[in-house]
Amino acid sequence: MSINTNSSSYFNETDDIIVSHSGVINEKVISEKGGLIREIFKENIYLSRKIFSIYMELIQNIYYYSSEKVELNGKAYSVGSVKVIKNKSGYVIQSCNLAEKNFVDNIQKKFPVINALNKEKLRKLKIEQRKKPQEELSKGAGIGLIQIAIISENPLKIFFQSKNNTQSYYNIHVKVDGEH
Repeated sequence: MSINTNSSSYFNETDDIIVSHSGVINEKVISEKGGLIREIFKENIYLSRKIFSIYMELIQNIYYYSSEKVELNGKAYSVGSVKVIKNKSGYVIQSCNLAEKNFVDNIQKKFPVINALNKEKLRKLKIEQRKKPQEELSKGAGIGLIQIAIISENPLKIFFQSKNNTQSYYNIHVKVDGEH
């Protein structure tokens, strides 16, 4: 797997990667990395909840939407990467996975809207999205990215790198302000 998550954004080469996984995303990985995040941030419940919640949203995006699959014991699993990084101003949670172009096109339309709204307007948008019928490409109500923006209280960064005519690498970088 060759997923590039080194796009220029909230991440700097001198920052510390404190949790990282690249490869198959299954229930075991989700649980183990989630437990590790809770252990690392156990002294700061507020920060722990923020980082854990964003991690869960991002890893679920990979679990549901990655177009790269690996078959193990007769079951197909999604492939992607997720990192929690400590930097000067707080933390960055990154995810990357391969996605179908039609999914990427849909996401590209949503990000400018999400990043333009304040927390109150994001909450209203989330309520509106819950009332709408589920989108064709969605496994949920389409509120995961909105929820991430509400929790992080920072603009979301998104990067796409085309792999071929039908797929692109889909990177999300989420900044969380916090104490070290």
